[in-house]
Amino acid sequence: MLRNTATSWGLVSRNLHWLIAAMIAVQVPLGFWMNAVYNELVATKSFDFSQLLLISRVHHTNGFLILILTTLRLTWRVTNPTPAMPAGLAAYQRWLARLTHVFLYALLFAFPLSGWATLSAYEGEFPIFFFGWDNVPRIVPQAVDGSHAPYEFYAEIHEACWKVGMVVLALHVAGALWHHVVVKDNVLRRMLRGS
Repeated sequence: MLRNTATSWGLVSRNLHWLIAAMIAVQVPLGFWMNAVYNELVATKSFDFSQLLLISRVHHTNGFLILILTTLRLTWRVTNPTPAMPAGLAAYQRWLARLTHVFLYALLFAFPLSGWATLSAYEGEFPIFFFGWDNVPRIVPQAVDGSHAPYEFYAEIHEACWKVGMVVLALHVAGALWHHVVVKDNVLRRMLRGS
């Protein structure tokens, strides 16, 4: 079944959930690798940017895809029923589950947008990639005259997103495992199989 019901997640919701999760699992380490290569090039004053450009192309493209898929997922979610939470959950557990999901969605938008803003504000001529397109428009002005926030400002937001994101994701995973192992209800199973 493609659509959600009052008791189960549909195929579209499940596939988007796991696809975005897999892309994030690639994106975060790739970002660290990209940053390490950039710092090494700066430290050694090397002009061989080929590896950095390749890693950046994948990291940027993956970030844009996460943003697109998150937009699709949220649109799908608001146009479909949301399966009910298990009966018997305490009010604070329901509140924590909802709050965790709100933070996850907010981060799934803030993370790629802050990365895009960081690249946009960068004073150099480094391209912003989306697949083979290396001229993605800037969403904030380049910080060339000091009149705009420098790229470091957006980079700090981007870094804060993954730090906060790891905490929120850990809560989300811990909650799913708690439901599956301790409570033994169908919360995790219905995201895996739909029912």
